[in-house]
Amino acid sequence: MTAEPIEELLARVRTTRARVDGFIAAAVPRKRRLLNTTIMGGTIAAALTAAPAVGGAPFTTWLTASLGLDSPVWRLLCGAATISSIAATVATQTLKSTHIEEHVVRALGCRARLEAIETGLALGHMDVRQAASEYLRCVEDSAAVGAS
Repeated sequence: MTAEPIEELLARVRTTRARVDGFIAAAVPRKRRLLNTTIMGGTIAAALTAAPAVGGAPFTTWLTASLGLDSPVWRLLCGAATISSIAATVATQTLKSTHIEEHVVRALGCRARLEAIETGLALGHMDVRQAASEYLRCVEDSAAVGAS
């Protein structure tokens, strides 16, 4: 075999790998933000509703006076808890409906296979036909996650 098919395949592998890396670089922080929003939103909602439940009327009276409010503080706490709960719910549903976790796992696997193809070709441990077959499978996977 000539070096041209190998070089062409290596160029395609590197291009696809760069696209997969770009997807991973965008998707992982998004996944982390959504998970953090879910955790923090639920925790804040629980804390805001637990405070008046545990402290009772003396706590809410004290907090109302401390904040200088005209209406009972429990209304403010319940409103904030509602907003936090809604944020947690929306983040959870977004995480589930977009299948970010699945796409990230597939992209990471594809990136590893692309690296193996590149290394195998560069070191002569993989022939062009075998590498091309592996590459096509990676392209299919990366297309499914929106990385190509």
